[in-house]
Amino acid sequence: MNAKLNSESRRKIILDGYVNNEPLKDIAAKIGCSLASLKVSASKIGCTRTPKEAAEFRRGFRIPEHKRQDYYQLMIAGQYKARECAQILGLLEVQSSGTE
Repeated sequence: MNAKLNSESRRKIILDGYVNNEPLKDIAAKIGCSLASLKVSASKIGCTRTPKEAAEFRRGFRIPEHKRQDYYQLMIAGQYKARECAQILGLLEVQSSGTE
């Protein structure tokens, strides 16, 4: 995609990427711009992720409100990793190895 995209197709790619929860690097590569430029464009369109949505996207799972305090307690006091906390609280299925 070396050709310059018009503003409408650029806008559509950004909106579709955010709706489909694509990584920002992938969206930026599609439209041929930097990550910072993508974030500015998305902000102007009004389709940015909230900090909470961005954290859930990075983790790969959502923490329900009623388990949020337990999750943070395990993270801080128990010094578990995010995925370990999610497995303990039943937010993720425990993945078994392929040796069974």
